[in-house]
Amino acid sequence: MAAALSAPLAPALAFDAPPGWTQRVHEDGLLLQPADLPPGKVMQLWVAPPLEVGRDDGLAAFARIKEPMRGLGAAGQPACKPPQMLQAGVVLQNCVATVNAAPIETQIYMRPSRNGQLEWMRIAMSQDEALLQRYGGGLKTLSAKSNELWPALKALAGDERRQREAAERAATLERRAAADRAIHVAPGKGVAERDIAFMLWTWYQPSGESLVENLHLLLKDGTGYRNLDLPPDEFDMAAARRFKPERVIQWRRSGGDWQIKDHDDKDWRTISGTPATPAAAGQRIDGTFTHSWYSILGGGSSQNRFHFDSDGSFEQTGKSVFGTGAMAAANGVAGMATNTYSRGGSTTTSSVSAVGAGAGGAQRQRRNGADFAGRYRLDRWAMVVERENGEQERVLFAFNGEKQRAVFIKDMGYSK
Repeated sequence: MAAALSAPLAPALAFDAPPGWTQRVHEDGLLLQPADLPPGKVMQLWVAPPLEVGRDDGLAAFARIKEPMRGLGAAGQPACKPPQMLQAGVVLQNCVATVNAAPIETQIYMRPSRNGQLEWMRIAMSQDEALLQRYGGGLKTLSAKSNELWPALKALAGDERRQREAAERAATLERRAAADRAIHVAPGKGVAERDIAFMLWTWYQPSGESLVENLHLLLKDGTGYRNLDLPPDEFDMAAARRFKPERVIQWRRSGGDWQIKDHDDKDWRTISGTPATPAAAGQRIDGTFTHSWYSILGGGSSQNRFHFDSDGSFEQTGKSVFGTGAMAAANGVAGMATNTYSRGGSTTTSSVSAVGAGAGGAQRQRRNGADFAGRYRLDRWAMVVERENGEQERVLFAFNGEKQRAVFIKDMGYSK
């Protein structure tokens, strides 16, 4: 189960729930659920307040969780499988509870204890495969931000902050949208090639998640912009200094190390990176490049592929798994929603199963194959994509080096 705000806003907004999801304090924990959840249905993530466990760890610490169904409104005792130790010391337990006379599947996750405290959360959902189809993307987003959930709970713990949250969040989202519009200019109106020192391909490995790769724009004047997601010639650096100062950096070389300093940092920090290289104008590539993503907490994984041909055509294929638990995502068992896409179209398959209950599933064709095939054109740090459905998009593009074994497209890296 990975935003900076302007000064007047409350710290509660340091965490952004997925679009269409709400967050509030409930039973002393942080409750996140879709705003448009159908009546009588359950789809939620509840983050418990930190629990004192002393020197206990692993399953011994997990046994200290006395009220796993707290605040869910469950009747009777839940039917639970034995807890399981996953990677990185995470503990998972699957249960089925009864809420309003209907079975509700739950997954209880516990992180390794730190400093005598442990942090745990509960995912609960009705046994309804349509919910996974509709809200699985939100669960994936939350799984990628798991480290922010407990600080958000602490920040949201006051009545005054909860009352201000909705209005402040709306204002913040609008400011961010305005900032995105301000820094995005027409091709050729942004950063000039002569001002670029490096496009630095960086990477880091969060605990329990896949490798995260980004491109940092490093300018010859010693400043830069981290996590670039636009072709540099469409990026207005002056506007970024004004509207997105939190992503403006300073950079330097220290021996063989790359070092950066954020706008509010006092010290330099070393990062892992290597200079990216642009494509030659009109260059063609041939081969399949894959981006893989996974998260232990939340049980999600995906593989997205670009198949490039030297004649200028391409096809996108992939598969995503949004599981109701980490084991489901790792082993491909029931209790998950999968989405596959290619030139043949996009298909979603969902199934839900639980202890003591039956299983259900559905399959539905969702999108036309013309969404996933077309032609491409490379020009330095940009790739123009013309899809068979008529859509055209110009996105950020780079190679990871002279051997061109990996490419960066829009906002993620793909490798052979």
